[in-house]
Amino acid sequence: MRTFKHTVTPADTAVSLGSGDLEVLATPRLITWCESAAFELCLPQTDADRTTVGTFVKLEHSKGSPVGAQVTVSCAQPISDGRRLVCFITVTDAEGETIASGEVHRALVDRERFMSKCRPVG
Repeated sequence: MRTFKHTVTPADTAVSLGSGDLEVLATPRLITWCESAAFELCLPQTDADRTTVGTFVKLEHSKGSPVGAQVTVSCAQPISDGRRLVCFITVTDAEGETIASGEVHRALVDRERFMSKCRPVG
């Protein structure tokens, strides 16, 4: 298990991100932090030719966090089923209370093959 600490800033709020009208940690920002943590833990499964891409996020954000609050994203070592890696996530506040929990799935992909399937815009 690895932990990643964040301090909620005005740029992280629901108001700032357009996902609500309160000055609290926005769920989209929290999801980004969880995906980033999962990506970091999945790096040892990759090499110069392979990487991981996010495919699924399931997160219950159960408690608000105001600007200035410290939150810790804890990510368990990924579990592999051969094609994807599943990371279980718990997010706590400075008092150790759970504010969110869930899972992030990442697929192992060949970089060149994956990018060859992405069409340029325009």
